[in-house]
Amino acid sequence: MLDAVRVSLSWMTVLPVGRTDVPDAATAGRAMTALPVVGLTCGALATATAHGVHALGAGALLSGVVGVAAVLALTRGMHVDALADTADALGSYAGPERALQIMRSGSIGPMGAAVLALTLLAEVAALGQLVDSGAWLAPIAAFVASRCLPVALLRRGIPPASQTGFGAMVAGSQSRVAVAGVGLLTVVAGAGLAGTGPLPDHWWMAAVGAAVGPATFLATAAAGRHVVRRLGGINGDVLGAAIETGTAATLVAAVLLL
Repeated sequence: MLDAVRVSLSWMTVLPVGRTDVPDAATAGRAMTALPVVGLTCGALATATAHGVHALGAGALLSGVVGVAAVLALTRGMHVDALADTADALGSYAGPERALQIMRSGSIGPMGAAVLALTLLAEVAALGQLVDSGAWLAPIAAFVASRCLPVALLRRGIPPASQTGFGAMVAGSQSRVAVAGVGLLTVVAGAGLAGTGPLPDHWWMAAVGAAVGPATFLATAAAGRHVVRRLGGINGDVLGAAIETGTAATLVAAVLLL
């Protein structure tokens, strides 16, 4: 499992973890199961940097900008690029082949630009408000929950959109045990969305938060079915889009639970 964590971190971040070769399919699948560790790393960085500049006198908005920018730097911005490509492809209402061509084009259309701008704005505003309220656990929990979501899209039976690329390597790699285990983790992460301190302020807030995590997980699984109908399967861009929209959604949910 430690090797899987290293692979996951080497794929999803710029951290020098010492694993740069292409793993076999089994290790790649375990790396996807280990994505919540990447979420923990991203959440800790975003929260620490945002709180750091807030302590220096920055307001809520600027603190949110710095925290989100730190994660973009850590992840090479791959998920925001994936979100824009996915939005353009699905928004085109084109057939599977044309939609996949749009994803691979490298350019951003109006749909992708709009979705990307709104998603990042939601992340910045929500993170800034959480930091301004003194929350530490909630933003970290949001990043962990968002990195659980790809597992819902990689369950067995979900095909890849093409026979080459990242999606082909990891599609269908998650067993029922892995999906159930990560799904349970979303309950724990969801409970962490509530409250401003290291623990939820009220038990009922933790209970509501605990429902948010699996609800997001199930919503992602349902969205995956739509993507399969449109694209014929799952690819890396779809996984990145799920992570980015999940980050925004859980950060906003944490704000609503303040």
